[in-house]
Amino acid sequence: MDLGTRALVLGVGALAVSWVPLINIVAFIAALMAVAFGLLARWPTGWLTNEEPNARRGLWAVVLGASALVVFVVTAVRYSAL
Repeated sequence: MDLGTRALVLGVGALAVSWVPLINIVAFIAALMAVAFGLLARWPTGWLTNEEPNARRGLWAVVLGASALVVFVVTAVRYSAL
């Protein structure tokens, strides 16, 4: 699996789990990793892996990871006020 695909899997998983109150802490870490891996997949040099990373999947991973981070903040604030 290339780096863009790994980042996309982390982003989708983070967004899916970030709605659950106690498990969203794990989703926060996965979202940070998705953003980091997605940005690395979009890096132009390609020095990370032997195979060419999928830049489009890396972009979607950054978007989904950032969305999961926003959802994490909203749910953390919402459930801490209860």
